[in-house]
Amino acid sequence: MAVEGFPTDRYSGRGLIAGRLADGESWLQIYWISGRSENSRNRVLIEEEGEVRTATADRSKQVDGTFTLYTALCSQDGAQIVGNGDQVTTVVEALGAGGSFEQALRTRSVEDDPPIWTPRITAIVAGGKLTLSKIAKNGHAFFEAAPLEPGEGLCLHTYRGDGDPILPFNEDPYPLRLEGDIEELAHSVWGRLDPQLRVALVVKKIEADGSFRHLIVNRLTPPSS
Repeated sequence: MAVEGFPTDRYSGRGLIAGRLADGESWLQIYWISGRSENSRNRVLIEEEGEVRTATADRSKQVDGTFTLYTALCSQDGAQIVGNGDQVTTVVEALGAGGSFEQALRTRSVEDDPPIWTPRITAIVAGGKLTLSKIAKNGHAFFEAAPLEPGEGLCLHTYRGDGDPILPFNEDPYPLRLEGDIEELAHSVWGRLDPQLRVALVVKKIEADGSFRHLIVNRLTPPSS
């Protein structure tokens, strides 16, 4: 079992995992997208210049990209950031100007999609430490992880259940076990997402020297440039 403790809800929405690989040398970030609407499902993840962003799969369909098109994973001055919206860009810009992860996210709020008020979830690996953030309707929460052992990770996602309207995930980051290489982890997470709802995922392996690589799985074929 490559991932132990993965969410059992049929619809977890967008989610992230950050932690250490079992080799004890590398860090890991996983980001996934699942969706119920046609607009949400008409997406892929693509890599450009070391960043991973969402893109429209079928450009012939009308697209509202307000909350669906954004950079999901990127780096800034050795810090590795992952998140479910354009707050990732806010963090990158703040770090580049000498600010902090926390300062950047305190300028942001939940997604403006009543009655759900989708949380913004973000994680950063910097200086050998992991910090996670959740911006919910009732405020901002930051979680500085204790030192992680090899194979330990933490998970956040946006929704719980599969109701109408969907309920936001209102709990703290929770632990997962991560076993295997990034190919095995990608296969495990993709297989645990509902086949009718899964859209895309990316696994990012971060080496001790700061180099990294991405493994992307998409339900749809990315558009040609």
